[in-house]
Amino acid sequence: MDFIEYWIKTKQLIDDVIQKYLSQIKDLDMLEVSKYILKDGKRYRAVLNMFFTEALGGELSNSLDAALAIEILHSSSLALDDIVDYDTTRRGKLSAWALYTNRRVVFITNYLIPSALNIISRYGENALKVSLELWKDTAVGAIKDMFGPATSYLSTIELKTSSLFKLSTALAAFTADREKDLDLLLDMGKYLGIMYQLIDDYIDCINFESGKTKELVGSAKQLYELYGKKYGEFVKSEYNNASAQYISLLSKLDVREKFNEIAISIPDTLSMGLLTEAGIKKL
Repeated sequence: MDFIEYWIKTKQLIDDVIQKYLSQIKDLDMLEVSKYILKDGKRYRAVLNMFFTEALGGELSNSLDAALAIEILHSSSLALDDIVDYDTTRRGKLSAWALYTNRRVVFITNYLIPSALNIISRYGENALKVSLELWKDTAVGAIKDMFGPATSYLSTIELKTSSLFKLSTALAAFTADREKDLDLLLDMGKYLGIMYQLIDDYIDCINFESGKTKELVGSAKQLYELYGKKYGEFVKSEYNNASAQYISLLSKLDVREKFNEIAISIPDTLSMGLLTEAGIKKL
């Protein structure tokens, strides 16, 4: 089994848990917008939590609540990002605010986010504390993404993107009863998030140079301002560095044997998914 096969196997479980969660929302207006915010999506971050739960010897069933909370937080952050960036499309469809207005989406996410954190509290006080700190980091990252200088590029992507990847891996420490490995898992999520955002920004820069997009925004803009035409060299260098750090951390983690090779392949699998979707053959 590779990570794609694992993703296919577990994604439906996450979708089912999300549907069950939505079925408990009784207010029809709240339900309609919540369903729209939470629909579709690759569920990579939730799958990562499920994967590392099993890799660390935990039961898959014990990760379902964590996976649900991660997806609620991630989808809510995207809905808010679209408002800030004036993006009218998301996943090939109208973004939530473009369909339901920004006020309704802000109000609904104000409901969804604490709901997700409440779900995480089922794993204990420390799990909630870690999650709150990481959610605060995403807020700081969003500010840096919008207003930060180009020189803060690496700090920006670590905060805005790695924070939720760190949440995915860190919660496995609680779902698998391996809290002693929390710091290792946090750092692994950090480097997974950095690699993911490096590739995402690399794609944006290519699309900008080819004329597919008219302007760069956020961290992609910072990257291009900082390195200009040499952005590709920088991305490759930082990607390789982050990959080496991730593999080094993984080697220190006691992982079930059948999951080790899959864990090693995760960075390149996620990155190739982004590149292939953009029609780019390789980094």
